[in-house]
Amino acid sequence: MEKQTYRRIRDPIHGLIDFSEREQQLIDTQVFQRLRRIRQLAMVFLVYPSALHTRFDHSIGVMHIAGRICTSLQELSPDRISDADIANVRFAALLHDIGHGPFSHLSENLLEKFSPAQTNMGIARGRVHEKITIDIIRNDSQIKDILDDKERKFLIDMIQGKPTRDWRRDVISSELDADKMDYLLRDSYFAGVKYGEYDLEKLIESCLIVDRPETQFARPETQLALNSEGLYALEQFMLARYHMKQQVYSHEVSLISDEMIIRGITLAIEEGNKQIAKLYKYPRRNKKDTDQDYEKKSKDFVQNYLNYHDEKVIDLLRNCKQRKANKIFNRLYNRELFNTITGLRFKYEDMAIRDCLREMVADSDRKRRCEKKIAECIGPNADADYIIINKPPVRNLNYDSQSKTQSSEAVMIFDENNKKQDRLESLGEYAGELFLARDYDGASPLEIVQVYAPYQVSEKKERKIQDILRSS
Repeated sequence: MEKQTYRRIRDPIHGLIDFSEREQQLIDTQVFQRLRRIRQLAMVFLVYPSALHTRFDHSIGVMHIAGRICTSLQELSPDRISDADIANVRFAALLHDIGHGPFSHLSENLLEKFSPAQTNMGIARGRVHEKITIDIIRNDSQIKDILDDKERKFLIDMIQGKPTRDWRRDVISSELDADKMDYLLRDSYFAGVKYGEYDLEKLIESCLIVDRPETQFARPETQLALNSEGLYALEQFMLARYHMKQQVYSHEVSLISDEMIIRGITLAIEEGNKQIAKLYKYPRRNKKDTDQDYEKKSKDFVQNYLNYHDEKVIDLLRNCKQRKANKIFNRLYNRELFNTITGLRFKYEDMAIRDCLREMVADSDRKRRCEKKIAECIGPNADADYIIINKPPVRNLNYDSQSKTQSSEAVMIFDENNKKQDRLESLGEYAGELFLARDYDGASPLEIVQVYAPYQVSEKKERKIQDILRSS
């Protein structure tokens, strides 16, 4: 059996975590050790000082929880789950984040912004970092020495996804996956808050595998589901996600620092920093490129990409020749953050303003034009490049902006006493019954647009800026 303990470490979240020999070998690879230098929550430590944990310890935690889920499922269905299944799911969980760049999820936004659309061949839009993860698993010499072709193909399939639903992928990526189970507890612990706590033990022991009804594919589909006895643990889990999002992930300081990082890197590239541009521009395949030519381009990009981590990018941009990027990153380094100079709050049903603002924020050219108007409103000394319009995600438990998982693919609650399995209830429908899925006054979720800048404005100018936002 693969899961023979070779080594163990002590983790502040899960206690003792055991590794097999090959898991230890994967942890010791250069691509995995790099995760020690990529913080889990980018610059959240500017508001929660102890939130300095990394993708390294998170990935080990995800492997541990994924293994526990699989072991629990194997005890329920020993003929359905092999030891090889457990080993492969643990490998996939361990390596699920090796494609992350500096500042974790912020790199996803930057890769999407600057990489050509064709990069996403076979990958959902907004998931260029998954393409990089696949490139690493496929080509890294150390990983190839540890995992055989079949095992690496399984990992790639788990990342890429298949048309058919598979419970093994659900353990890694779904509404109820080992990734979320770990990061809620870990982020909460290191931030020093209690918002992310829930009953992990009950959630794991309530997991089960169900066959998907009325599948359209010839191959049978399976998915991870939850026994109805785990309903209260699930509710805890959902509320933990909500509260962590509101109190930690969407904290004003976190939002501002994230947007300053994105703007600083964007300005560095626009101002001609070739080193940073090379980091975030996945290569385009030209018409003349053969498969071998493009494969070499991809390998060269990934090799360069793996040389970067949080502190290297910060140091590079604090000392770069690009004046505006330099200024923003020195402000970040010294915690001289931009201010929220104004904002708009509006109801989800306010379709006219909602759709207008959504379109404006999504269109980078239109957004920059609006920022220029705001700078002109503030005064002659205001620089539009230092004006940032941001629209945080809607407060809604039915959609997780990181996982891109819609309620149609949510967890199913299964009454095990019903052998026909016809009492399946979607997590999205259940979540809609919770008052926290809506604003506290019982109205629909609020949408917010905020403006960040290193300037102070009068109440009169603030109202003018709000008018600019409404008319953009």
